[in-house]
Amino acid sequence: MQRFGGVSRSYAELISHLQKDGVSCKVGLKESDNAYIDLPGLKPLHSTHNKYFNGKKWFKGQRTLTRKIMHVTGHENEGLNINQEYCIKLLKQQKFDVFEPTFFDPYFLPYLNGKPFVLTVHDMIPELFPQYFSLDDFQIINKKLLCPLAATIHVPSNQTKEDLIKILHINPEKIFVIPHGAPQIPIPKTTPTRPIDNPYLLFVGERGRYKNFTALLHEMAILIQSVPELNLLCTGRPFDNDECQLLSDLGLSNQVHHCFANDDNFYSLYHHAIAFVYPSAYEGFGLPILEAFFCDCPVLLNDASCLPEIGGDAAIYFDINKKGDLAEHVIGLLQSSEEYRQQIINKGAKRVKCFSWEESAHKLKQVYETIL
Repeated sequence: MQRFGGVSRSYAELISHLQKDGVSCKVGLKESDNAYIDLPGLKPLHSTHNKYFNGKKWFKGQRTLTRKIMHVTGHENEGLNINQEYCIKLLKQQKFDVFEPTFFDPYFLPYLNGKPFVLTVHDMIPELFPQYFSLDDFQIINKKLLCPLAATIHVPSNQTKEDLIKILHINPEKIFVIPHGAPQIPIPKTTPTRPIDNPYLLFVGERGRYKNFTALLHEMAILIQSVPELNLLCTGRPFDNDECQLLSDLGLSNQVHHCFANDDNFYSLYHHAIAFVYPSAYEGFGLPILEAFFCDCPVLLNDASCLPEIGGDAAIYFDINKKGDLAEHVIGLLQSSEEYRQQIINKGAKRVKCFSWEESAHKLKQVYETIL
Protein backbone atom coordinates (compact mmCIF):
# COMPACT_ATOMS: atom_id res chain seq x y z
CA MET A 1 0.00 0.00 0.00
CA GLN A 2 2.95 2.34 0.56
CA ARG A 3 6.10 3.14 -1.33
CA PHE A 4 7.34 5.46 1.42
CA GLY A 5 5.97 6.02 4.91
CA GLY A 6 6.64 5.60 8.61
CA VAL A 7 4.37 2.56 8.98
CA SER A 8 5.97 0.37 6.33
CA ARG A 9 9.42 1.64 7.27
CA SER A 10 8.95 0.62 10.91
CA TYR A 11 7.82 -2.89 9.93
CA ALA A 12 10.77 -3.27 7.57
CA GLU A 13 13.24 -2.24 10.27
CA LEU A 14 11.65 -4.48 12.90
CA ILE A 15 11.56 -7.53 10.65
CA SER A 16 15.15 -7.03 9.58
CA HIS A 17 16.41 -6.62 13.14
CA LEU A 18 14.26 -9.45 14.53
CA GLN A 19 16.12 -11.85 12.29
CA LYS A 20 19.44 -10.51 13.58
CA ASP A 21 18.08 -11.29 17.07
CA GLY A 22 17.45 -14.93 16.18
CA VAL A 23 13.78 -14.72 15.22
CA SER A 24 12.87 -16.44 11.95
CA CYS A 25 10.46 -14.25 9.96
CA LYS A 26 8.55 -15.11 6.82
CA VAL A 27 7.21 -12.06 5.01
CA GLY A 28 3.95 -12.68 3.14
CA LEU A 29 5.01 -10.59 0.19
CA LYS A 30 5.27 -11.42 -3.49
CA GLU A 31 4.85 -8.05 -5.13
CA SER A 32 5.74 -4.59 -3.85
CA ASP A 33 7.36 -1.36 -4.95
CA ASN A 34 8.01 -0.33 -1.35
CA ALA A 35 11.26 1.56 -0.82
CA TYR A 36 12.33 -0.46 2.21
CA ILE A 37 12.19 -4.02 0.86
CA ASP A 38 15.93 -4.06 0.21
CA LEU A 39 16.61 -4.44 3.92
CA PRO A 40 17.93 -7.91 4.86
CA GLY A 41 15.17 -10.52 4.96
CA LEU A 42 12.60 -8.43 3.12
CA LYS A 43 13.40 -8.80 -0.58
CA PRO A 44 10.25 -10.10 -2.33
CA LEU A 45 10.24 -12.57 -5.20
CA HIS A 46 9.69 -9.71 -7.62
CA SER A 47 8.36 -6.18 -7.60
CA THR A 48 5.24 -4.80 -9.25
CA HIS A 49 7.22 -2.29 -11.28
CA ASN A 50 9.42 -5.03 -12.74
CA LYS A 51 6.42 -6.47 -14.54
CA TYR A 52 5.76 -3.24 -16.41
CA PHE A 53 9.24 -1.74 -16.68
CA ASN A 54 11.47 -4.77 -17.27
CA GLY A 55 13.15 -4.64 -13.88
CA LYS A 56 14.34 -1.06 -14.20
CA LYS A 57 15.20 0.80 -11.02
CA TRP A 58 12.38 2.91 -9.58
CA PHE A 59 12.04 6.34 -11.15
CA LYS A 60 10.00 9.45 -10.31
CA GLY A 61 6.36 9.06 -11.38
CA GLN A 62 6.64 5.30 -11.80
CA ARG A 63 3.99 4.42 -9.26
CA THR A 64 1.43 6.78 -10.80
CA LEU A 65 2.17 5.35 -14.23
CA THR A 66 1.91 1.79 -12.89
CA ARG A 67 -1.52 2.50 -11.37
CA LYS A 68 -2.77 3.94 -14.65
CA ILE A 69 -1.52 0.89 -16.56
CA MET A 70 -3.16 -1.45 -14.03
CA HIS A 71 -6.40 0.54 -14.24
CA VAL A 72 -6.48 0.36 -18.03
CA THR A 73 -5.67 -3.36 -18.01
CA GLY A 74 -8.18 -4.13 -15.24
CA HIS A 75 -5.55 -5.17 -12.67
CA GLU A 76 -5.99 -2.40 -10.09
CA ASN A 77 -5.98 -4.71 -7.06
CA GLU A 78 -3.70 -7.32 -8.54
CA GLY A 79 -0.68 -6.69 -6.31
CA LEU A 80 -2.76 -6.58 -3.13
CA ASN A 81 -4.67 -9.74 -4.07
CA ILE A 82 -1.48 -11.63 -4.92
CA ASN A 83 0.07 -10.76 -1.56
CA GLN A 84 -3.09 -11.60 0.36
CA GLU A 85 -3.44 -14.94 -1.39
CA TYR A 86 0.20 -15.68 -0.58
CA CYS A 87 -0.36 -14.83 3.10
CA ILE A 88 -3.38 -17.12 3.23
CA LYS A 89 -1.28 -19.91 1.71
CA LEU A 90 1.36 -19.43 4.41
CA LEU A 91 -1.26 -19.31 7.16
CA LYS A 92 -2.79 -22.58 5.97
CA GLN A 93 0.61 -24.27 6.20
CA GLN A 94 0.62 -23.44 9.95
CA LYS A 95 4.43 -23.31 10.05
CA PHE A 96 4.56 -20.35 12.41
CA ASP A 97 4.23 -19.47 16.09
CA VAL A 98 2.95 -15.90 15.86
CA PHE A 99 1.30 -13.96 13.04
CA GLU A 100 1.48 -10.18 12.79
CA PRO A 101 -0.64 -8.35 10.18
CA THR A 102 0.75 -5.05 8.93
CA PHE A 103 -2.62 -3.35 8.60
CA PHE A 104 -6.16 -3.63 9.96
CA ASP A 105 -7.51 -6.09 7.40
CA PRO A 106 -9.22 -9.04 9.16
CA TYR A 107 -8.93 -11.40 6.15
CA PHE A 108 -6.54 -13.65 8.12
CA LEU A 109 -8.83 -14.50 11.04
CA PRO A 110 -10.39 -17.68 9.54
CA TYR A 111 -6.92 -19.12 8.83
CA LEU A 112 -5.17 -18.78 12.20
CA ASN A 113 -6.47 -22.14 13.46
CA GLY A 114 -5.91 -21.15 17.07
CA LYS A 115 -2.50 -19.52 16.56
CA PRO A 116 -2.04 -16.08 18.24
CA PHE A 117 -1.68 -12.81 16.40
CA VAL A 118 0.00 -9.63 17.57
CA LEU A 119 -1.25 -6.26 16.40
CA THR A 120 0.52 -2.93 15.98
CA VAL A 121 -1.45 0.26 16.54
CA HIS A 122 0.66 3.16 15.31
CA ASP A 123 -1.80 5.91 16.26
CA MET A 124 -5.46 6.73 16.88
CA ILE A 125 -5.68 9.53 14.34
CA PRO A 126 -8.92 8.41 12.57
CA GLU A 127 -10.70 8.16 15.91
CA LEU A 128 -9.36 11.45 17.29
CA PHE A 129 -9.96 13.49 14.14
CA PRO A 130 -13.42 12.48 12.93
CA GLN A 131 -13.64 15.68 10.88
CA TYR A 132 -11.15 14.09 8.46
CA PHE A 133 -12.47 10.52 8.46
CA SER A 134 -15.89 8.95 7.95
CA LEU A 135 -17.38 6.80 10.72
CA ASP A 136 -17.25 3.79 8.41
CA ASP A 137 -13.53 4.29 7.73
CA PHE A 138 -11.72 1.00 7.14
CA GLN A 139 -9.26 1.63 9.97
CA ILE A 140 -11.86 2.64 12.54
CA ILE A 141 -14.07 -0.38 11.95
CA ASN A 142 -11.35 -3.02 11.73
CA LYS A 143 -9.19 -1.62 14.52
CA LYS A 144 -12.20 -1.88 16.81
CA LEU A 145 -12.72 -5.47 15.63
CA LEU A 146 -9.11 -6.68 15.85
CA CYS A 147 -7.78 -5.04 19.04
CA PRO A 148 -9.87 -7.15 21.45
CA LEU A 149 -8.95 -10.33 19.54
CA ALA A 150 -5.19 -9.76 19.46
CA ALA A 151 -3.04 -11.67 21.94
CA THR A 152 -1.04 -8.49 22.54
CA ILE A 153 -0.78 -5.03 21.02
CA HIS A 154 2.34 -2.93 20.64
CA VAL A 155 2.38 0.82 20.15
CA PRO A 156 5.26 3.26 19.48
CA SER A 157 4.49 5.75 22.26
CA ASN A 158 2.81 6.12 25.64
CA GLN A 159 0.50 8.66 24.02
CA THR A 160 -0.86 6.02 21.63
CA LYS A 161 -1.26 3.59 24.53
CA GLU A 162 -3.26 6.13 26.54
CA ASP A 163 -5.48 6.92 23.55
CA LEU A 164 -6.04 3.24 22.82
CA ILE A 165 -7.12 2.60 26.40
CA LYS A 166 -9.37 5.64 26.48
CA ILE A 167 -11.07 5.12 23.12
CA LEU A 168 -11.29 1.33 22.77
CA HIS A 169 -11.07 0.42 26.48
CA ILE A 170 -8.27 -2.10 25.93
CA ASN A 171 -6.69 -3.71 28.99
CA PRO A 172 -3.45 -1.75 29.71
CA GLU A 173 -1.62 -4.99 30.54
CA LYS A 174 -2.19 -6.14 26.98
CA ILE A 175 -0.44 -3.10 25.45
CA PHE A 176 3.34 -2.84 25.15
CA VAL A 177 5.13 0.40 24.28
CA ILE A 178 7.95 -0.20 21.78
CA PRO A 179 9.42 3.08 20.51
CA HIS A 180 10.80 3.23 16.99
CA GLY A 181 14.52 3.23 16.39
CA ALA A 182 16.81 5.98 15.19
CA PRO A 183 17.51 6.21 11.46
CA GLN A 184 20.77 5.14 9.87
CA ILE A 185 21.35 8.03 7.50
CA PRO A 186 24.58 7.98 5.47
CA ILE A 187 26.75 10.91 6.53
CA PRO A 188 28.64 12.45 3.58
CA LYS A 189 32.42 12.11 3.75
CA THR A 190 32.76 15.73 2.68
CA THR A 191 30.82 18.79 3.83
CA PRO A 192 27.31 18.42 2.34
CA THR A 193 26.25 21.08 -0.16
CA ARG A 194 23.59 23.52 0.97
CA PRO A 195 20.26 23.00 -0.86
CA ILE A 196 19.76 26.79 -1.11
CA ASP A 197 21.87 29.81 -0.20
CA ASN A 198 19.29 31.54 2.02
CA PRO A 199 18.58 30.46 5.60
CA TYR A 200 15.62 28.08 5.74
CA LEU A 201 13.30 26.07 7.94
CA LEU A 202 12.57 22.46 6.98
CA PHE A 203 9.15 20.77 6.84
CA VAL A 204 9.08 17.02 6.08
CA GLY A 205 6.28 14.70 4.95
CA GLU A 206 2.54 15.00 4.46
CA ARG A 207 0.96 18.44 4.78
CA GLY A 208 -2.79 17.83 4.92
CA ARG A 209 -5.39 17.74 7.66
CA TYR A 210 -4.00 17.54 11.21
CA LYS A 211 -0.45 18.32 10.07
CA ASN A 212 -1.13 22.08 10.52
CA PHE A 213 0.76 23.12 7.40
CA THR A 214 -1.61 26.03 6.76
CA ALA A 215 -0.93 27.36 10.26
CA LEU A 216 2.80 27.04 9.58
CA LEU A 217 2.45 29.17 6.44
CA HIS A 218 0.67 31.88 8.42
CA GLU A 219 3.60 31.87 10.86
CA MET A 220 5.98 32.17 7.89
CA ALA A 221 4.03 35.24 6.74
CA ILE A 222 4.74 36.78 10.14
CA LEU A 223 8.38 35.72 10.08
CA ILE A 224 9.31 37.23 6.73
CA GLN A 225 8.25 40.66 7.98
CA SER A 226 11.22 40.49 10.36
CA VAL A 227 13.45 38.08 8.43
CA PRO A 228 12.70 38.64 4.72
CA GLU A 229 15.53 36.33 3.60
CA LEU A 230 14.09 33.31 5.50
CA ASN A 231 12.80 30.42 3.38
CA LEU A 232 10.82 27.23 4.01
CA LEU A 233 11.74 23.96 2.27
CA CYS A 234 9.09 21.23 2.07
CA THR A 235 9.57 17.61 1.06
CA GLY A 236 6.80 15.18 0.11
CA ARG A 237 4.41 15.61 -2.77
CA PRO A 238 4.54 18.77 -4.91
CA PHE A 239 2.27 21.67 -3.95
CA ASP A 240 -1.27 21.40 -5.26
CA ASN A 241 -3.31 24.27 -6.71
CA ASP A 242 -4.88 25.21 -3.36
CA GLU A 243 -1.48 25.35 -1.67
CA CYS A 244 -0.04 27.45 -4.49
CA GLN A 245 -2.96 29.85 -4.19
CA LEU A 246 -2.47 30.15 -0.42
CA LEU A 247 1.24 30.82 -0.91
CA SER A 248 0.36 33.57 -3.34
CA ASP A 249 -2.27 35.06 -1.02
CA LEU A 250 0.22 35.16 1.85
CA GLY A 251 3.00 36.59 -0.30
CA LEU A 252 5.14 33.48 0.17
CA SER A 253 5.53 32.21 -3.38
CA ASN A 254 9.20 33.17 -3.43
CA GLN A 255 9.95 32.01 0.13
CA VAL A 256 8.39 28.52 0.24
CA HIS A 257 9.81 25.81 -1.99
CA HIS A 258 9.17 22.15 -2.67
CA CYS A 259 12.02 19.67 -3.03
CA PHE A 260 12.28 15.90 -3.30
CA ALA A 261 14.30 14.16 -0.61
CA ASN A 262 16.60 11.36 -1.74
CA ASP A 263 19.70 9.51 -0.53
CA ASP A 264 21.96 12.20 -1.98
CA ASN A 265 20.40 15.24 -0.31
CA PHE A 266 18.62 13.83 2.74
CA TYR A 267 21.35 14.59 5.28
CA SER A 268 22.05 17.99 3.75
CA LEU A 269 18.40 19.10 3.96
CA TYR A 270 18.37 18.63 7.73
CA HIS A 271 21.99 19.56 8.46
CA HIS A 272 21.87 23.05 6.92
CA ALA A 273 18.39 24.02 8.15
CA ILE A 274 17.95 26.69 10.79
CA ALA A 275 15.57 24.17 12.34
CA PHE A 276 13.25 21.29 11.53
CA VAL A 277 9.67 22.38 12.24
CA TYR A 278 6.93 19.91 13.23
CA PRO A 279 3.59 21.73 13.75
CA SER A 280 1.47 18.55 13.69
CA ALA A 281 -1.49 18.31 16.06
CA TYR A 282 -0.97 14.59 16.56
CA GLU A 283 1.55 11.85 15.78
CA GLY A 284 1.83 8.25 16.84
CA PHE A 285 5.60 8.70 17.13
CA GLY A 286 7.32 11.14 14.77
CA LEU A 287 10.33 9.55 13.05
CA PRO A 288 11.45 12.87 11.44
CA ILE A 289 12.29 14.13 14.94
CA LEU A 290 14.98 11.47 15.24
CA GLU A 291 16.15 12.16 11.69
CA ALA A 292 16.69 15.81 12.59
CA PHE A 293 18.54 14.93 15.80
CA PHE A 294 20.76 12.52 13.88
CA CYS A 295 21.62 15.19 11.30
CA ASP A 296 22.56 17.83 13.92
CA CYS A 297 19.49 19.93 13.18
CA PRO A 298 17.69 21.93 15.91
CA VAL A 299 14.09 20.79 16.36
CA LEU A 300 10.97 22.93 16.88
CA LEU A 301 7.93 20.89 17.95
CA ASN A 302 4.30 21.66 18.52
CA ASP A 303 3.63 20.99 22.19
CA ALA A 304 1.03 18.30 21.47
CA SER A 305 0.39 14.53 21.52
CA CYS A 306 3.55 12.41 21.77
CA LEU A 307 5.94 15.01 20.38
CA PRO A 308 7.31 16.08 23.81
CA GLU A 309 7.59 12.38 24.70
CA ILE A 310 9.93 11.80 21.76
CA GLY A 311 11.74 15.13 21.75
CA GLY A 312 12.36 15.29 25.49
CA ASP A 313 14.58 18.17 26.58
CA ALA A 314 16.37 18.22 23.23
CA ALA A 315 13.65 20.13 21.37
CA ILE A 316 12.17 23.63 21.51
CA TYR A 317 8.38 23.70 21.93
CA PHE A 318 5.74 26.10 20.62
CA ASP A 319 1.95 26.32 20.49
CA ILE A 320 0.79 26.26 16.88
CA ASN A 321 -2.66 27.47 17.97
CA LYS A 322 -1.17 30.64 19.47
CA LYS A 323 -0.59 33.14 16.67
CA GLY A 324 3.00 34.32 16.50
CA ASP A 325 4.35 31.80 19.01
CA LEU A 326 6.30 29.75 16.48
CA ALA A 327 7.56 32.92 14.80
CA GLU A 328 8.81 34.19 18.14
CA HIS A 329 10.73 30.94 18.79
CA VAL A 330 12.29 30.97 15.31
CA ILE A 331 13.45 34.57 15.72
CA GLY A 332 14.84 33.67 19.13
CA LEU A 333 16.80 30.82 17.59
CA LEU A 334 18.09 33.04 14.78
CA GLN A 335 19.26 35.66 17.29
CA SER A 336 20.80 33.15 19.69
CA SER A 337 24.54 32.64 20.06
CA GLU A 338 26.38 29.88 18.24
CA GLU A 339 27.11 28.38 21.65
CA TYR A 340 23.39 28.08 22.44
CA ARG A 341 22.66 26.55 19.02
CA GLN A 342 25.41 23.99 19.58
CA GLN A 343 23.95 23.11 22.98
CA ILE A 344 20.61 22.36 21.29
CA ILE A 345 22.34 20.23 18.66
CA ASN A 346 24.33 18.34 21.32
CA LYS A 347 21.15 17.56 23.25
CA GLY A 348 19.61 16.17 20.07
CA ALA A 349 22.66 14.02 19.37
CA LYS A 350 22.41 12.62 22.90
CA ARG A 351 18.65 12.13 22.69
CA VAL A 352 18.73 10.16 19.44
CA LYS A 353 20.97 7.55 21.08
CA CYS A 354 18.02 6.60 23.30
CA PHE A 355 16.30 5.01 20.30
CA SER A 356 17.56 1.97 18.38
CA TRP A 357 15.92 -0.57 16.08
CA GLU A 358 17.99 -3.31 17.73
CA GLU A 359 16.38 -2.51 21.08
CA SER A 360 12.93 -2.14 19.50
CA ALA A 361 13.21 -5.55 17.81
CA HIS A 362 14.44 -7.16 21.02
CA LYS A 363 11.44 -5.78 22.92
CA LEU A 364 9.12 -7.11 20.22
CA LYS A 365 10.78 -10.51 20.50
CA GLN A 366 10.04 -10.45 24.24
CA VAL A 367 6.40 -9.57 23.47
CA TYR A 368 6.16 -12.61 21.21
CA GLU A 369 7.67 -14.78 23.93
CA THR A 370 5.02 -13.72 26.46
CA ILE A 371 2.27 -15.42 24.41
CA LEU A 372 4.09 -18.65 23.51
